[in-house]
Amino acid sequence: MKHWQTMFGNKVKELRREAGFSQEALADEAGIHRSHLGKIERGTIDITLSTMIKIARILQVKPSVLLYGIGSKA
Repeated sequence: MKHWQTMFGNKVKELRREAGFSQEALADEAGIHRSHLGKIERGTIDITLSTMIKIARILQVKPSVLLYGIGSKA
């Protein structure tokens, strides 16, 4: 598991919860399976650009918000 994947997944989970979505609801809106979203949020898989853009649109944020701080070492 890569550090950036974990950071990205944590950001998706945080924004999903703030927006009031369950994993299942967000996954349905994005056209992906709930288990796939769970893997994204746990940072165990890479995400495609198209899926990232779909998630950002649904959460009503720019894709850059999902990526902010990912490259920094914490």
